[in-house]
Amino acid sequence: MYKLVIVGHGNFPSGVLSAASLLVGKNENICSFDLDENETHEGFEKKLKELLDNNDKVVVLADLTGGAPHQIAARLILEGGKINQYVISGVNLALVVDLAMKCCIGEVSDDEMQDSILNSIEECKETTTLLCPRMM
Repeated sequence: MYKLVIVGHGNFPSGVLSAASLLVGKNENICSFDLDENETHEGFEKKLKELLDNNDKVVVLADLTGGAPHQIAARLILEGGKINQYVISGVNLALVVDLAMKCCIGEVSDDEMQDSILNSIEECKETTTLLCPRMM
């Protein structure tokens, strides 16, 4: 079973975790780390490093590509060298729910994980839509 860790700026991570828990139920394998005015970069990194060191199978879901939470997670995962740890950035609630269903409720094998993540990302891209009165 994989752990999902939602990271990001402000209360985005805890807010997404709250919404995901409402949709798929509370799950001990899904957590969040907020990088906000109450958390230093060093404190954030220490918590994330501890989680990554203690779990071989982790998917980190970051809010912004290139943002500090993404950069910290990517560096820690590269330094750790564990083959079943991933970072996805630019996440939305749909992607978190989809991965929660696959990784924390269902069972995705280690060999299928990368393809499963890529498939989830593509599916979520396709569901992003624009509704505009001029289009009607």
